[in-house]
Amino acid sequence: MARRSAGFVSKKPHRKSRGGCLTCKRKKVKCDEAQPACGYCALRSLDCEYPTEMKSRSPSTSSESTTSTEQLATVAIASHNQVEFNDLTYQIPNWIFPAAYTSTGQLTAEDLELLHHYKTSTWQTFAVRGDASIYVIHREIVPQLSISHSCLLYALLSIAAWHRNLVQPSKLLESKAFLYRQKTFSTYAKELQNITSDNYETILVTGTFLLALTPPPDGNTEQHEYLDWIYSLLKLSEGLRILVGLQWSRGIEKLSVYPLICRELRSLPPPPLISHPAMQTRAGPLGTTPDHPNPASTYDLPHVLPFAGYVFLPPPLMALLDGILHPEGTRLDLDANTLVPVFYVLSPIFLSLYYYHRSPDYNVRVMVFTSFLMPEFLALVKAKEPRALVLMTWFFVLADLLPKGWWVNAQIEFVMKALGWAVRERGEGRVLVAIEGAERIFRTSQLYGQERAAESIFYDWEGVEWDEGPRKAEEWELGLLIDLSLVDDNSFGFGGVDLDTSV
Repeated sequence: MARRSAGFVSKKPHRKSRGGCLTCKRKKVKCDEAQPACGYCALRSLDCEYPTEMKSRSPSTSSESTTSTEQLATVAIASHNQVEFNDLTYQIPNWIFPAAYTSTGQLTAEDLELLHHYKTSTWQTFAVRGDASIYVIHREIVPQLSISHSCLLYALLSIAAWHRNLVQPSKLLESKAFLYRQKTFSTYAKELQNITSDNYETILVTGTFLLALTPPPDGNTEQHEYLDWIYSLLKLSEGLRILVGLQWSRGIEKLSVYPLICRELRSLPPPPLISHPAMQTRAGPLGTTPDHPNPASTYDLPHVLPFAGYVFLPPPLMALLDGILHPEGTRLDLDANTLVPVFYVLSPIFLSLYYYHRSPDYNVRVMVFTSFLMPEFLALVKAKEPRALVLMTWFFVLADLLPKGWWVNAQIEFVMKALGWAVRERGEGRVLVAIEGAERIFRTSQLYGQERAAESIFYDWEGVEWDEGPRKAEEWELGLLIDLSLVDDNSFGFGGVDLDTSV
């Protein structure tokens, strides 16, 4: 057996090291880098010296990872003690955000903050319908779609920057809102050149956001600029209607974003029978597609078919409609075919308000109103035809009754002034009475609130009582249930009972 000398020490495996003391480097052995003396030098009672950069390390720290952990913990505790996280002015460090890649490339920290602001706050200004499906679309589906489609991503960033600038005014946010708005329109135009099943939903959603991306004039501008803004909104709505029409008859309700463009949430009871000549007039074919200017008929059940051609409008609008249908003398109204359908578009909105008051169904009908307007009517608005402007005035009054989060609410006061100015320039007689009726409701909303304003619509409406609407709707719905139960009984051989279920 070989004898070992007293100075011989068996080599034990060492972890790989790029550092090490000077002695180990000179001996070409592995150094365990222990301090103040490594294991090799301590066993041999040798002087253990490290290079200068190694000496700068803390002798109380056993490894580099421990040092880093303690330093990060110290920074985190200090930051927690010094930062008020509810302070909107606090700037989150860039390194805290993970890299996020989208169709436009890697998002910056500022972009991520804007997306977060959209998901936590901005989306609520659009989800005014009040049903859960809309909440999910705006808060979850839309942000997901935007990651892979640049036009929608730019739209969200622009809207978020605009909304955040209202809360926390900043020149940077203002410039970002404008920049992303420009990018939205340019990328959207490119998407329209190649509509496919992959980008169709994104194009529809972006189209709805374009309405909010059309900036209103400043409150101190001329009245005609607000009229031009209204016309711009109507043209954008027309474009959206055309896009929706591409898929409307081929199962558009299967789309995940369909709730954004659906036109009603429920069928409505027939209007109360009120004696008025105009109520016996039909507006032409009613349809559910954008090919027809009128809303879908909600009076399509067998026992209410006789009421399908009736309209339900406040007295000032009824009088205006009567003047169009029955002009004085033998003079024909050349714009009658263009104006009359719009009265029928307004009718279900008033009917929903009467039976179900300010409800999600009412909100939907107001928000899709512009999608029913045909190019001929838009031409009358552009030409400032008084009766067309009166109808638009009533629309904005109805829009003022929507939840205050809607983006256009802040502009309604200026819009009302502009429309009133234009109507009074050329209108007379029934036209002036009609616009004064709309202005009275708007003033009531400003002074006493939306609920009082909604009720005031029916003040001078003979045979119609605000408080009776929900009760009559409940009776009508109960009648439908009874009819269905009789059908079920008859299908099983039971005899039915002839019940009068009319309201």
